[in-house]
Amino acid sequence: MDCRIVFYTAVKTSLCEKAVKKGCSAAGLKISGAVFATDRQGMGRQLCEALSMGDPVFLIGGLGFSDRRNAADILASAASNANVEELYRVETGGDDGYLLRAGDQLLVLLPDDPGQIEAALSGALGEYLRLYAAGK
Repeated sequence: MDCRIVFYTAVKTSLCEKAVKKGCSAAGLKISGAVFATDRQGMGRQLCEALSMGDPVFLIGGLGFSDRRNAADILASAASNANVEELYRVETGGDDGYLLRAGDQLLVLLPDDPGQIEAALSGALGEYLRLYAAGK
């Protein structure tokens, strides 16, 4: 099963992509594309496009902001209008990430830290993704 990455204000993109690829591979997922966004509007456009493909999407970055650029706050506003069926906090050993599922759309929000990504994907999140991919 394919998945996509949207980097949002991420600074360690190459290392983060390697960490996501490693964790996804273990869960039976393959990265089919990666795009970048540097502002809220760009992130929204890139997420809409990626989610429209029907593949799981990883949003990497944007968790460390304490202002209106914070990715978790942006997504919380958007999710309030969606039929979110599952919402989980993903422990990473740093800035926690999130998993949201609405119907067939799956979004995983993780910090732009390769070590934290690896920690998340080697734990409960990796198991969730493995079961999700096996069910498709």
